[in-house]
Amino acid sequence: MKKLITLLALTTLMACESPPVRRAELIAQHPEWDEQTVKIITAGYLVKGMNTDQVRAAWGRPCYTCTGTVKEQSGERWLAWEYQTQIVFFDHNEKVLRWTQK
Repeated sequence: MKKLITLLALTTLMACESPPVRRAELIAQHPEWDEQTVKIITAGYLVKGMNTDQVRAAWGRPCYTCTGTVKEQSGERWLAWEYQTQIVFFDHNEKVLRWTQK
């Protein structure tokens, strides 16, 4: 368990935004989410591979959602959600690739 907690601390970032009002409601709508994912969401963390519903449950609604405005070096465009202090980047399957400070 200590290794898992250490791994989470190294690979995740706690959201700096206020907690989402509907977190419990969003979790209840997704019984397919495993217990570990729910714990991560409840703690307000993100991990690579999360889907948009999981990000919304963990961090709340983004301040601004933009699609196709982020261009990677490869020339591909990605979905990005802007929060007050962070930007979350998703792949074409709408899974978290990374996040960065603004």
